[in-house]
Amino acid sequence: MFTPDVVSLKQFYASPLGARAAGAIGRMIRRLWPQARGEMVIGIGYALPFLEPYRSDENQVFAAMPAFQGAIYWPVGQPNRVFLSEESQLPVPAGYFNRALLIHAAEASEQLHAMLEEVWRLLTPGGRLLIVVPNRRSPWARSPRTPFGYGRPFSLSQIKHLLAEVEFTVMRCETALHMPPLRSRWALKIMPCMEVLLRPLGALIGGVLVIEAEKQIYAALREPVMVSARRKTTVIAQPAMSLKRWGRR
Repeated sequence: MFTPDVVSLKQFYASPLGARAAGAIGRMIRRLWPQARGEMVIGIGYALPFLEPYRSDENQVFAAMPAFQGAIYWPVGQPNRVFLSEESQLPVPAGYFNRALLIHAAEASEQLHAMLEEVWRLLTPGGRLLIVVPNRRSPWARSPRTPFGYGRPFSLSQIKHLLAEVEFTVMRCETALHMPPLRSRWALKIMPCMEVLLRPLGALIGGVLVIEAEKQIYAALREPVMVSARRKTTVIAQPAMSLKRWGRR
């Protein structure tokens, strides 16, 4: 039985099946985000296997691990970029990051709405969120030996609704892990090839949903103010106002 702590997650991705899973998910992430040059990137949950391609002299990359999961030092041999925090209270200024990758977090969260609000807060206007969650239709969501079989799986409509509630706009929806979680040598060998061949069936069999969403801030002008002819009052045009302001919960 899988437990969702950081040690178990690290051990899973060090296994043959976990390495193949990391490769499949990582390729989809890089397909959606080919590069993040000059941007501030944060991974939330257990995102370490997927952040490495974005580490460079031009990027600042950090990882936030929720308290229920625990944390480890990363990257090895360099200054630590990992911090432990409550899922709905990250010690980060508002609008600090351009991109956020959320993986191995939503399915185990007891405060998912608050967590997504917090991600919205820490992103810049126009910032992008990439959220990876177990697909409730897939065999991976029913396998107790992988992290994707733990916690709450999602349908695409559910995760879209949750993102819309906190004013994220969904941009693209993809899937990964199109083969069942088989550990035999032959299954692991053909997994990269089958990942491509079975992609058209991803919504039905994909182990994870990979959704990209954008933080959009809409503005609206107030209705014109009607002034009585008997009152000599100067009318000042109202500036654009944000429809919703978010603060730390």
